[in-house]
Amino acid sequence: MKNRKDFVMIPPTSYKKAVILGAAGFIGINLSHALAQKGYKLICFDQVTTPHWPQKATPITGDFATLSAELLQELDHALVFHLISSSRPSPFTIGAADEVSRDLVTTIRYLEETRIRNLRWVFLSSGGTVYGQNNGKTITESEPTNPICSYGVVKLAIEKYFALYQKLHGIDYVTVRLSNPYGPWQHPLRGQGVISTMLYKALRNELIEIWGDGSNVRDYIYITDAVHGVLNAAMIGKSGETYNIGTAFGLSINQLIEIMKKTLNIKPVVRYCAARSVDVNRNVLNFMKISAHTGWKPETSIDEGMAMTASWLNQNFEFFK
Repeated sequence: MKNRKDFVMIPPTSYKKAVILGAAGFIGINLSHALAQKGYKLICFDQVTTPHWPQKATPITGDFATLSAELLQELDHALVFHLISSSRPSPFTIGAADEVSRDLVTTIRYLEETRIRNLRWVFLSSGGTVYGQNNGKTITESEPTNPICSYGVVKLAIEKYFALYQKLHGIDYVTVRLSNPYGPWQHPLRGQGVISTMLYKALRNELIEIWGDGSNVRDYIYITDAVHGVLNAAMIGKSGETYNIGTAFGLSINQLIEIMKKTLNIKPVVRYCAARSVDVNRNVLNFMKISAHTGWKPETSIDEGMAMTASWLNQNFEFFK
């Protein structure tokens, strides 16, 4: 068997092919169009296909855990974006073992299968759950990581295995810790994406339920900025590095509601519910590292992003039925 050192690491800008693992989700759809516009040969992998992928994309469907020969072959000489996650942040641990098996163990199997191949992994970790509670500062990549839910623990463990495989086998990878993205193609009824959910319900004059008192602060980034950040990390980022992608600007849920009222001239109906133990009080990411390495920075204000998201939702209510 060949060792990884038999291969010369290819500059990521030299790759002409991109593979998105988990391409049918909100981020995957937006990323697929950005890659297609850049002229990449594009392979979109997920359990199901979606008509929202670019027309020229090659679809591959299947279970991530099967490591299909067709998919493994396409990973050669490609930028590989790992967006797959089988769960979401939750205070419960009843499915933790399955989460470790589906996400962590399966990812390790892919790393083992591809460790002597030429490709660059771009792992989309979590910009919130891996850090856990913090002291209120804007979070840099060097801050302690103390997850308070299984989702964050698994994401962090995957990060560690990418680092281990680089140390032992020389694989090429970057890790992206993304803040809270919002915008077109984010499903407002699946329990993720507070801006899209609140906008959808406000536009339909439905009740908005908020966990806690609305004081929790998050870093919200418009999807176009988020995708550009991911692409900069993928193409220019230094191998083995971890990059925060966010806005460094925190907003509470209550502030979002006020911005919604002002920007869209609507009066949402709000009800406050019991807080969740899985939610950190504050999470705002410092993006100076990726800015220094690649020149990227966010460009869309919350007012602009919210208005564009509302416009898209108004035109696509049928998508969510």
